[in-house]
Amino acid sequence: MTLFGRYIATEIAKSFLIILMVVTGIYLTVDFIEKVDNFIEAGLPVIRALLFFIFKLPLILVQVTPVGILLAVIITFGLMAKNNELLALRASGVNLMSLLGPIMWCGVAAFLFVMLIAEAVMPLTVPQSDQIWIEEVKGRKTSGVKRSDIWLKGSDTVLHVKYFDPGDRIAKGITIHRFDGNFGLKERIDAETGQFQDGRWVLEKGLVQSKSNGYTVEPFDRREVVLEFVPEDLVQLAPKPEAMNIAQLYRYIQKVESEGYDATHYRVDLHAKFAFPVIALILTMIGAGLAARGKIKEALAGSVTYGLGIAFLYWIVFSFCLSLGYAGKLPPILAAWGVNLISTCVAGYLLLNAD
Repeated sequence: MTLFGRYIATEIAKSFLIILMVVTGIYLTVDFIEKVDNFIEAGLPVIRALLFFIFKLPLILVQVTPVGILLAVIITFGLMAKNNELLALRASGVNLMSLLGPIMWCGVAAFLFVMLIAEAVMPLTVPQSDQIWIEEVKGRKTSGVKRSDIWLKGSDTVLHVKYFDPGDRIAKGITIHRFDGNFGLKERIDAETGQFQDGRWVLEKGLVQSKSNGYTVEPFDRREVVLEFVPEDLVQLAPKPEAMNIAQLYRYIQKVESEGYDATHYRVDLHAKFAFPVIALILTMIGAGLAARGKIKEALAGSVTYGLGIAFLYWIVFSFCLSLGYAGKLPPILAAWGVNLISTCVAGYLLLNAD
């Protein structure tokens, strides 16, 4: 890398670190304000609340890094234009587009940073933050057995769900154990599916085994039961893609599909695990295109606004495409990668029309 390239890469890195700290601080402040009432009501010690946010920090870093690198490129070039450094480079015969190399290296570094945290750190920290929130703040007891199924313990009930679809919120492979005061099993209900309707769980195609009046077995096609668990409890406990690396998520999909369940939701998330980190590189290219505009010196604020608008638009389109993938309207690979294709076209247009 040339002397100019090292200088630009260093300046981008400095701006990126400052932006990352500021944005992360704002994110944590807003999140704390939203949750502080829950912490107080649960009587959670301060150290546990701090640990909750520390464990959540890697997820926040992954989410804000693409926007941070985009703004870092724009602001770095804007300040260079304001200080006439870009003018000096041009006078020395340096084409601004020749500086695309070091900018791209910064994008690659951001991409690797996101991949490292998402694959190596988040699978360790996300379950810890979820455990603090579910068990210590919400007071929900979960099974101590670590497996991909869902286990919930109530006052006199243990619920086991083999698979819960976060999209349509239908539980599949349900087993309900009910106990008496001496923790003796008095009833077991097995059902293929269950859905929460009007404050009750509606189970379909199952079997009830009871010891209340002798041992009885009763099959059913549809049965309403009252449980102290709601779908939000299952959503919180369902295996989360951000709590798994790519290999773990792939194995979970294989397990779910081998048991006969539809894993479309998780297949979309699997492709998104590959697609999302790439956006850091693409947004770096978009930032380079915006920064290389001839009027960036006079319109730094406008360029930053464009950058924020593009990042916000990306989130909207990305979420929309993922929703279509979850609903089965788009193939999983297209749902995850469609926004990257669009963003790459935008980056190419800006670079081709840069001054």
